[in-house]
Amino acid sequence: MLFRREVVLALGSSLTGPIWAQEKKDKKWDVIVVGSGVAGLSAACAALQNGAHNVLILEKGPIVGGHSILSTGYVAGIDRKRQEKQGIVDSPELMLQNMLKIGGNKNDVSLAKIVCYQSESTINWLEELGIKWDDRIFQTVAGLHPRSHITGLVRAGHDYVMTLLQYALKHGAKLNLRTRVLDLIEMDGKVIGVNIQNPSGSVSKLFSRTVILATGGFTANVSLRMKYDSRLGPEFPTTANPFGKNFDGATGDGLIMAQKIGAATKDVEYLQLIPFWGGRLLDYVVNIIGKRFVNEAASWKEVSDAILLQPQREIWAITDAQSQKGASLGIKLINKVIKKANSIEEMASEMKVSPQTLRQTIDFYNQNAKKGKDPIFGKNIFTQTIDRPPYYFGKEKLGVHFCCGGIKFNQLAEVVKTDGDIIPGLYVCGEASGGPHGHDRLGGVALMSAFVFGKIAGIQASKFRNL
Repeated sequence: MLFRREVVLALGSSLTGPIWAQEKKDKKWDVIVVGSGVAGLSAACAALQNGAHNVLILEKGPIVGGHSILSTGYVAGIDRKRQEKQGIVDSPELMLQNMLKIGGNKNDVSLAKIVCYQSESTINWLEELGIKWDDRIFQTVAGLHPRSHITGLVRAGHDYVMTLLQYALKHGAKLNLRTRVLDLIEMDGKVIGVNIQNPSGSVSKLFSRTVILATGGFTANVSLRMKYDSRLGPEFPTTANPFGKNFDGATGDGLIMAQKIGAATKDVEYLQLIPFWGGRLLDYVVNIIGKRFVNEAASWKEVSDAILLQPQREIWAITDAQSQKGASLGIKLINKVIKKANSIEEMASEMKVSPQTLRQTIDFYNQNAKKGKDPIFGKNIFTQTIDRPPYYFGKEKLGVHFCCGGIKFNQLAEVVKTDGDIIPGLYVCGEASGGPHGHDRLGGVALMSAFVFGKIAGIQASKFRNL
């Protein structure tokens, strides 16, 4: 995962300032997309492909991409042409089973089914837009099956954002940065536009046939997340801004605006935490006294809930020389976020745990990894043993990563009211929405869901006429 400063450097100056859509005040847009992550950009691209002529993308931040551009970028989806080459058997039915298992069967099955059954066509659609997939298929943490795609191991989220943005701008979309949407404008029960705050601080109105909320979640809004999960106080950083020094726009703007006009919510109490602080070396984890406490291959929810029960809510994450490392490993070693040791005893000394305890823990784990069965925590998915020095280790704390819930919506990405009706002219997609995931999300499905329902929202919005 890239840090914000790296993203700014990657984008360059051409996309870090406002790109203004200078239009007459009485301009009526076909589609206004609020948010420039992959959900919003997918919506813009799909709207343009399906007959919308005047599409405006509004982003409150100084750069495009939201959390998407920071993402490692694994995208779960059926892809028979690539999976079969690796001997992988997969199906939408299996993917749905996996989603429901990780989601605790709390998912809206109709929405989860759309994600799974449209995942293959979405992989192909994104390829047509210009995304170049790596031919290798991966199994992510909490992914349960090898079906995840990526463009490269360095900055795949950046690749998705830039590719979709370039397509949208090339085909006529306009982009306004540093433009905050304050409220939705209604007339006769329909959404007909938005009130915005311009970079200068002035407030104005923009009218549109449709509005698509792709504003992301509310992980950075401490008071809002504590409203739904009282455990998640200010001591928990977000994974998008772990050191608290950068802009994080995930403050629940879309959720707040939609609720003001009667929108219902779905699964907002389910926020995903992940261990992030020490570099997410999650091959193997021990608590601060050097003992295992969880199945490392379990869902993020199970791992996170177990960490919350540990002393100081901290753990050590360990891997060795044979595991695949992220591109930022060198930087983290320099900054001593991650450390390296040539033996288990040296590692134990640095961790200030008993060398004998750590040695016994790792030796017992390796014995079971070779057998493929863990008698203590029931782990049956082992990527490797942990026995080839040098060893890499970092102290992990939990970060608030993802909102599994948000604005309630239906199969056409229309926003649903508390009385069960829809709000005409208003659509939602991506992390601003709730329903497909249940109490936790399958690895790689957050981005796939954003792509799938972003595309659906764009198609439906391009067909709607309210002015």
